[in-house]
Amino acid sequence: MNKNPATRLVSSLLLLTIVLLSGCSTNVTVNGDYPSALARKQPLHVGLVMDDQFSHYQFESTDDKQLPVTMALGESQVKLFSRVFADMFISTTTYNSPPAKNPALDLLIVPVVEEVQLATPFETKLNVYEVWIKYSLKVLDGNGQPIADWLMSSYGKTQSRFLKSDEEALNQATISALRDAGARLVLEFHRVPEVKRWLASRQADTQLSRSDIP
Repeated sequence: MNKNPATRLVSSLLLLTIVLLSGCSTNVTVNGDYPSALARKQPLHVGLVMDDQFSHYQFESTDDKQLPVTMALGESQVKLFSRVFADMFISTTTYNSPPAKNPALDLLIVPVVEEVQLATPFETKLNVYEVWIKYSLKVLDGNGQPIADWLMSSYGKTQSRFLKSDEEALNQATISALRDAGARLVLEFHRVPEVKRWLASRQADTQLSRSDIP
């Protein structure tokens, strides 16, 4: 059955809209460098669990008011967390899945991406992107007993308004958010109340053990 002219016009407009939107989408594989953390290493042996979902994490915008945006964060956040934890502790072992009980480990840390939010230049009315990342860090002892479940948020934005492409501007904003996450890990991890209590208890046990040595 032949479509009437109005129907054909609507179909053509819908197709054109889809083509234009797909051509305007922003796709970024986040890539950046992370400087070493200037931190005194804790005398702890830590296991860092970064599973496939974390290592290959990809954000896709679902807001109808935004042009489509896809960000591949996984590889870059693995690089960040590996660097930061290696700088924070005397020994860090990376796992793809939680290991069995391991008395050789003092702590087991499992980061999870809880949420990513994005503000585009259209929304901010500025030629910058803004990125918010919320992580959940599950902290367990070497026997797998839970110590803390810490929610940590980070923020970053495009530093320059004169970048050549949306991809470059979005990458810069995301790297800024990841660096902020790294700084928060270094400055705030040992201040998490449950972690602070665990560290104090461990230090007390260590001192008691030393006092028992003749």
